[in-house]
Amino acid sequence: MQSPESIVQAQLEAYNRQDVDAFLATFHPDVEFIRWPSKVELCGHAAFRQAYGALWARSPELNARILNRIAMGRFVLDVEEMLGHADGPRAPVLVIYEIEGTVIRRFWLVDEAT
Repeated sequence: MQSPESIVQAQLEAYNRQDVDAFLATFHPDVEFIRWPSKVELCGHAAFRQAYGALWARSPELNARILNRIAMGRFVLDVEEMLGHADGPRAPVLVIYEIEGTVIRRFWLVDEAT
């Protein structure tokens, strides 16, 4: 059985390769991306495919680096730094992943604007 941490790590590696199919495979079909505390920004594989495909097209060098990770039960909390964004440097963000079974069911983004 995969640990929550290994599921999130597989998602990160697919993100950094910009491999949309491997990336989506780590998420529940009805995955929710929520801007902290409760604003749902994206929901479902189709929306993720479109949004991340457009992001990677604009930022072909984009990748994320983990500055700190805490795993606790079905939750994984990452402090992530984004590198290579077309819009320039980004401040680190906190991402809280909730695992359901073998996939990410939802995740929250906490940034300096929150």
